Amino acid sequence: MTERRSVRRFTDQPVPREAIEGLLQAAVRAPSPSNRQPWRFAVVTDPQIKAQLVADIQEVAEQMREVIERSHHREDFARYSDFFFEPLQRAPVVILPHYRVHDDLIERLLLSGGASPGDFLTPAAMQGELACTAAAVMNLLEQAHRDGLGACWMAGPTIARDAICKRLQIRPPWTLLGAVALGWPDESPEPRPRRSLDRVVRWY
Repeated sequence: MTERRSVRRFTDQPVPREAIEGLLQAAVRAPSPSNRQPWRFAVVTDPQIKAQLVADIQEVAEQMREVIERSHHREDFARYSDFFFEPLQRAPVVILPHYRVHDDLIERLLLSGGASPGDFLTPAAMQGELACTAAAVMNLLEQAHRDGLGACWMAGPTIARDAICKRLQIRPPWTLLGAVALGWPDESPEPRPRRSLDRVVRWY
């Protein structure tokens, strides 16, 4: 875990389907509330579809750039906006996890007893489905590293969520949760600093 890095540059070597399936098998071993397993994964290996997804993201990034250019943050965004899509351009595989929120049984039982919504903090309010799908993505990233693959977990592509979901037919109640750029690494990133435990942990 301490050796895993986010990889954004990849070789042209294709990733075998069996290798991708191995990562997904690791992903679906993540824990989930009541074992609901509320996740799905869209796997894009077709270069044409991948190029279309990148174009969708670039289009929204350009719209954002046009707005931000009117402010004093013009140069800041110019340096940052390419991160929304560049790793996806270089990666031979793009995996797009998505999740659905299930009916909250506890909330339904409380309502049947006369409670009002918001009277209690129920499992649905804790965003359990989102949390466990994020855990599934972490499993996938760790397995990729163990298998010698490189991967980059990206939230940036969600700026074009509607266009991506339409293109890949990801419909409600499913919600896109970012994208993973995947391939054989063409770089060895240096470790990024982490805050010390005394800054992030409180003992009681």
